[in-house]
Amino acid sequence: MIAKEDFSIDELVRKMKKPEMGAIVTFLGFVRADEGVKGMTVEADEGITEKALKSMEREAREKFNVEAVEIVHRVGSLKVGENILVILVGAKHRKDAFRACEFLIDELNVRAPLRKEDF
Repeated sequence: MIAKEDFSIDELVRKMKKPEMGAIVTFLGFVRADEGVKGMTVEADEGITEKALKSMEREAREKFNVEAVEIVHRVGSLKVGENILVILVGAKHRKDAFRACEFLIDELNVRAPLRKEDF
């Protein structure tokens, strides 16, 4: 999902959590304070990006046998320390959830048409 506003990890976990799961793995990405960086502008063609994210979610479910996947990527002007991305993966077993989460992070950088520019 593409979002203009910040997200609540607690709320996302609450929505995702199911009795048949044994683990939810999360990855949180935020704007890093590199030298001279005050923030980052993130742009996306929302329709194309949403389609890519949904495709990646389906692929992760099938490939890694996970129960649930949620990806939220923010767009707009973000300051240092603000959240950019959260990926949550729920599975019966932690190893499947970790593997799927790593796959999604790597694929996101390749397949999601996002433009990021530091300011």
